[in-house]
Amino acid sequence: MRLSAYALSLSLLAGSSFVQAAPVTEAMTQAITKNLKVVNQSIQVRAIKPSPIDGLYEVEIDTGEIIFTSATGDHFVLGKLFQIQGQRFVNLSEQRQKGERAVTLKGLSKDDMVIFAPSGETKAVVYAFTDVDCGYCQKLHNEMAEYNEAGIEIRYLAFPRAGLQSRTYQEMVSVWCADDRKAAMTTAKSGGQVPLKDCANPVADQFAMGSAFGVTGTPALVFEDGSLMPGYLPAAKLSAYLQENM
Repeated sequence: MRLSAYALSLSLLAGSSFVQAAPVTEAMTQAITKNLKVVNQSIQVRAIKPSPIDGLYEVEIDTGEIIFTSATGDHFVLGKLFQIQGQRFVNLSEQRQKGERAVTLKGLSKDDMVIFAPSGETKAVVYAFTDVDCGYCQKLHNEMAEYNEAGIEIRYLAFPRAGLQSRTYQEMVSVWCADDRKAAMTTAKSGGQVPLKDCANPVADQFAMGSAFGVTGTPALVFEDGSLMPGYLPAAKLSAYLQENM
């Protein structure tokens, strides 16, 4: 696996300076927030905590992105933090986000998802951020019987790639508001027309959650441990991956 020069420099830095920064103070929070708003007034800081590198702080913003800053926020780095551990390197940023994804998924209600479960034993649960107009999402859906036969339960979460003002968003709201969501999902992904319908629905919230998770395209598969896998995998390959890694 290749590392960019930027990622490599961070990994070496993390490997050589694993001394956690000092605790975050209120004055530090105010200074960092003020300076980041110079970059973009719309930035909302969710949390600030010491990073493993002395003098560097991990700042989570409302988009789910992580920024590393100095104690005053007058210097910052946008990217992932790596650490050299012996003969390998570890993506510390992904480890942190993986844990947060897992916690978020556990808090979701099944009532807010479109779920295709095996008729027999469920061996694994996979959350799939989906878009009804996405070609590979349609391919995945066409193979739903194979996933279920392999014991894989697919739990769909909405991610209309064109945004919340798009026709796809309205179509996905109609799917989530349908009396039979599974049938509506199948109709939408086969190119059929789903009757327009509106109701209290989680589509916008799931789109925001996917963005915070780091989803940039569909399908995007998220496993129960919080691991994120972009793209489509056939049932046999997904089953093999789950058996080997989960």
